[in-house]
Amino acid sequence: MPWSYAGLRLRALVTVKVTGLSLPPGYASLLARITSSAGLHLTVIDPQDRPAVQAADSGERLPVLAGTHRGWSISPALQGVLALAIYLLAWLSTSARPLIQHLGWAKLDQLSMDPNFYTWCLRWWPYAVSHALNPLYTHQIAAPAGQSLGWVTTVPPLALLAAPLTLAAGPVTTLNLLTAIALPVSAWAAFLLCRRLTGKFWASLAGGAVFGFSAYEVNHASAGQLNLIFSLLLPILAYLIVVWRDGSITSRTFVILAGLTMALQFYLFLETFADLTAILVIALLVGLALAGASYRPAIARLAKVLGLAYLIAIALALPYLSVALAGRPPKLRAVTGLDLASLVVPRPQRTYGIAWLAHAASGPVNSSAAGYVGIPLLLLALLLAVTRWSSKIVRFLTCMLVLIVVAAFGPDVYLEGKQVARLPWAGLWNLPFLRNAWASRLMLFAFLVLAVATALWLAAPGWRTAWLRWSLAALVIASIAADTLPLDLTTGTTVPRFITSGQYRRQLAPGEIVIVVSNIGNAGMLWQAQSDFYMRISGGFINAGLSHRTDLPRQVQELAHATPAYVAQFERFVKSHHIGAVLLDESNEPQWVGIFRRVGLVGHITGGVVVYPTHDCQACHGLVSPHHHSRAGGNR
Repeated sequence: MPWSYAGLRLRALVTVKVTGLSLPPGYASLLARITSSAGLHLTVIDPQDRPAVQAADSGERLPVLAGTHRGWSISPALQGVLALAIYLLAWLSTSARPLIQHLGWAKLDQLSMDPNFYTWCLRWWPYAVSHALNPLYTHQIAAPAGQSLGWVTTVPPLALLAAPLTLAAGPVTTLNLLTAIALPVSAWAAFLLCRRLTGKFWASLAGGAVFGFSAYEVNHASAGQLNLIFSLLLPILAYLIVVWRDGSITSRTFVILAGLTMALQFYLFLETFADLTAILVIALLVGLALAGASYRPAIARLAKVLGLAYLIAIALALPYLSVALAGRPPKLRAVTGLDLASLVVPRPQRTYGIAWLAHAASGPVNSSAAGYVGIPLLLLALLLAVTRWSSKIVRFLTCMLVLIVVAAFGPDVYLEGKQVARLPWAGLWNLPFLRNAWASRLMLFAFLVLAVATALWLAAPGWRTAWLRWSLAALVIASIAADTLPLDLTTGTTVPRFITSGQYRRQLAPGEIVIVVSNIGNAGMLWQAQSDFYMRISGGFINAGLSHRTDLPRQVQELAHATPAYVAQFERFVKSHHIGAVLLDESNEPQWVGIFRRVGLVGHITGGVVVYPTHDCQACHGLVSPHHHSRAGGNR
């Protein structure tokens, strides 16, 4: 006899009801024994007892059995809280655990530029607002001229929301905490969407995990890219569309909420907002094609209210747009499309001894590593399409998945790093906005589609096939978990005592322009944020399109291959840009920095930093042999 899992009952406090998971014979008693050992009481209802099953499915209270206390049935809102708690526990106790053990340490992917750039951004917005500065232009980096932030992703929604924490505990703590919660929060938002569509807790929990802990999210979390890992606004917008479709909110409420959601996404990351716009247009066209005559008026009404919401979003984004359109957009020269192999090729460390996977994983597919879907999840999407093609939503999701993945290839199809085909619409990627976009980032939308597909697959009726559906779902979750590695962390903080103990105040004047030289990516912006913008820095990396490959000014970086011409250029740069000092990170110094003493600068060590006062480069001279200078005492 089949059984329906109708609910869990807390012995002394509450009745917890979760519907929608059918179990074959014997599983119910096994779950009862497991939950009993945990202090819970499992209530199993025979599906032939239709009043009890209907009560469980409709949200009514379960009948109180002898020996238990009357409680309350868990509402969808409380299910959302439970889902968020599960996601947080799963993530914070595994991959993110080393990050939260020392929240105040700067140790997230310190060889790249992005984590310390976003640390800087989290401090910049509260600083700019409190000092009545233009937050879209800064004189703190690229000093003395400064740098426009019009085409720079400075995540103002996160920076302003987390400002109290930043002011109390510092921007490094804020970055680490935001990175730690980003994936569970994104998974939770996808859970809400799936729960609204299916009404099933466990199916929606799996769907949320597919989105929130996808390769896209995990890869960008390891890189500390806050603009890419806070993806909750996309499923929230989809949730609002579903709620509006169901008539639970009015069109006026939808327009306001959707407009605010899209405006937040605009400020969080302009490229995702642009991608969202394109995806919505495609979704409306696909919806019109699949809906049939009776549903097309509803699609037209949706297009109308979305258009009104866009007007609100654009109006709120005008301050940023006015600055961005007046500036120079970035130019990307790298291949940014999805590599076809990356759909099924996991990380090199997760190929399980399969030769062809190991070969492909070691190939040049790193640019699209965030697009890994995995064979189990692709199989799930295929089986859902085959078995439930009669469902309009399944047809819609399948068409959208195919279109999004194809669009993520960009202008060309690459296989294991080799170009195999030029797509017919390749010319579109030469348009002003598209040529600056990373095509592979469209996979974020593909993972949202796959999340909903997973929830629908698990929520399908029929207890006889439940074992098959859940077995495949278990493989999906296992493949996601297996591809998830711990975050890329250093063993300790990379901020020297020179900054943490405030020694910079005795060595530098307030607002003095310095050059920070370190193997740590964007160390200058990190130190500046930690010192509350006490110093200005010459240099700083903001993005690949606007900055050089280094966070150092070109005139400084070229000293790595010092020639008399480069030394003379450096001397002119120090004088014209009023550089007061060069700060060398003693623990993470590049091999070429001995050139500073060879050109006449004399430094001293304090707090793990070698300070070279420039004195307007008055003592600078041409290159001399390194044997003529040696380190003596604390001088370098």
